[in-house]
Amino acid sequence: MKSDLFQIIFSAAIISLFSALAADAQEGNVSRIMELDIPGKMGSTHEIIAGPEGNMWITQQKQARLVKVQAHGPWSDKKLKLIPMPKNSGPHGIVFDAKGRLWVTLEYIDEIAQIGIDGKITSRFKLPAGSGPHGLGVASDGIIWWTGKTGNVIGRLDVDKNKLDIFELGNRPAKPIYIAPGHDGNMWFTELEGSNIGRITNEGEITLFSLPTENARPIVVFAGPGGLMWFTEERGNAYGTISSTGEIIEYPSGVKGGKLAGAVIDADENIWLQFNTPDIIRRIAPDKTAKTYNLPTKGAVQHRITVGPGGAIWSTQNATDKIAYIGSN
Repeated sequence: MKSDLFQIIFSAAIISLFSALAADAQEGNVSRIMELDIPGKMGSTHEIIAGPEGNMWITQQKQARLVKVQAHGPWSDKKLKLIPMPKNSGPHGIVFDAKGRLWVTLEYIDEIAQIGIDGKITSRFKLPAGSGPHGLGVASDGIIWWTGKTGNVIGRLDVDKNKLDIFELGNRPAKPIYIAPGHDGNMWFTELEGSNIGRITNEGEITLFSLPTENARPIVVFAGPGGLMWFTEERGNAYGTISSTGEIIEYPSGVKGGKLAGAVIDADENIWLQFNTPDIIRRIAPDKTAKTYNLPTKGAVQHRITVGPGGAIWSTQNATDKIAYIGSN
């Protein structure tokens, strides 16, 4: 009865809706940002992705749950569903594979789990103790790759063959936190404390590329225009590109005292920069003109940003457990 009541309460939860006019002080551009307030505050809203069924999926690590948000339809109709994961499991990385299967890292208990669209766990894969699986990515061949933030390792999991491979990072502390497929068929990852962008081949050969900015704290890396990998630097207050041969170009964010979090590139090749300080999202057009969106919420400490259905931008707020949304305009 208690479980049923829990589902009813959260399935029918009325989401607190916030909107604001966000103005760029320099360019004078005005756009509207909406926010979804997730109940059960613990300050731990992390990764976000768009699902093939048209919903947005979010991980909340301390709450040990996923959040599914209806992405289509009028803003006033958007509803969320809270999906419990195992107690104290710490879900963080989240990704869909080419078959439409949803995968999540359970960082606190060293597991990777497959989740059905109904939110139920369908399979679990145990990883070496102390690995701390954090970031999650899927290669072009369907193999799952993950970063061991605590264990300073990169892992490869072939779920169809139930085969696990572990590749240790020689430099310490490295703290790998993010991994994504590249144009070259390899997987690329960031070392938060190593200040490196890394590349690992299917055979497990690792190459590290040191960033020009010392202690830059790279956050995300992903494939983008020009056949390049794009990345962000938290402490370096910059974003940049790296070629398959390791040529790196850094671009200052243009925001004084800024600390970048995630980034994403939309269909028009605008790069959207998300900051954990200050409370803004900044769009850089291909011609380098910029537009800044001020969040209604202060002290948000944003974490990840992505493109959802219809080209809308979705962003997570770690400290405030909210989701920001910018519609096409």
